[in-house]
Amino acid sequence: MSSTKELARYAKKMNDCRQIILADEGAFSNLAGHLIEEGYRRVFLICGKQTQKLKLFDSFVEELQSNGARCFVWAHSGEMASNAAIESCAYQCKQYNCEVIVSFGGGSVIDLGKMVAAWLKNTEKSLYQMRGIGRIRNPGLPHYAVSTTCSGAESSACAFILADRQIIMYYSEYLIPTAVVLDPNLVLRLPMENMASASVLALTHAIEAFVNPLSGEFPDEKANLLIAVPIFFSYMEKSYKHGSGNDAYLQMMMAPYYSGVASRRLGFGMTHSLSAYISQKCKVSAGRVCAILLPAVLEYEFNEVKTELAVLARACHICSARATEEEAAEAFINGFRSICRRVDMPKDLSFLKSEDMNEIARLALYDAETWNYPKKMNQKTAVSILKQVRYGEQSANGT
Repeated sequence: MSSTKELARYAKKMNDCRQIILADEGAFSNLAGHLIEEGYRRVFLICGKQTQKLKLFDSFVEELQSNGARCFVWAHSGEMASNAAIESCAYQCKQYNCEVIVSFGGGSVIDLGKMVAAWLKNTEKSLYQMRGIGRIRNPGLPHYAVSTTCSGAESSACAFILADRQIIMYYSEYLIPTAVVLDPNLVLRLPMENMASASVLALTHAIEAFVNPLSGEFPDEKANLLIAVPIFFSYMEKSYKHGSGNDAYLQMMMAPYYSGVASRRLGFGMTHSLSAYISQKCKVSAGRVCAILLPAVLEYEFNEVKTELAVLARACHICSARATEEEAAEAFINGFRSICRRVDMPKDLSFLKSEDMNEIARLALYDAETWNYPKKMNQKTAVSILKQVRYGEQSANGT
């Protein structure tokens, strides 16, 4: 297990990795031409099986082939990637002698692309040896991440892989994709509930990064978050209800991008760790879990985070100008609940079984030791919060 101090040390020395950003309506339709211009002739495309059925990238493959390039497609199940998936995917990529990886999909597909790209250029290490913070020593194969769900994975320095029921974190500047493609046309062709869930997850990451005790040491990252969070509150509902044009959808793709950039140095929070295990156990998207879980965690941490929450409330214009710090912080938590309701997130976590809570809490607390979150939890408190969100009990603040 990596430590909080190890994360802080690595974050401070991490290079500012600038990505190529192709962000505009129709950006994906220009990607094949861009790859051809860059001299790539053998492209390995990783996608989800459901996305493959929608034929969203057929024209991309055809354009590559018409210009003398080859494109090899590998379809992933869509669940969190495993070591077996990485090994199988990397083997195929190497067999086809591919020069560049394109990951087309949500966070799990992009994380898989990150790991395959990195492992192919760090073959002296096993996947086990690469886990943790800063243990990937060499840049990976060029990797273009085409985001279809606005998760923030396309700009983060982390990948999360499932191994023997444990979610393993890989954290390195060499996991940051070479380029990012953000095309609102892709979002419009996929179920809106996917976008809403991924957006709530990215918003959760942004909020927990902002209240991170280390955030004051990274003013650039806080500035990114002060751009991202108001965008979520302004455009999430409009985008979900198709009440605005492509400019709004592009905004809803840029906000998670900024959130992912900030997470490179600020990491994640307790909600992230708990929601990841609940999502895996209950087979429900992590964003839908965060919609209910984050307010409960923020209420538990309230005294430690109220100053930062008040800043976010004022930046998002969801409190009175005369509100006290506590009033503004409470308005922000309620505002988060409200925006989640308006995009049809669940009202509770009734699918979470009581008998699973202790194991979920134990695994999440083990993982969360890496993150510098505002108020430490123990097993009893974590289970209390899970019971609260499962049964609708009163706030666990101060438990």
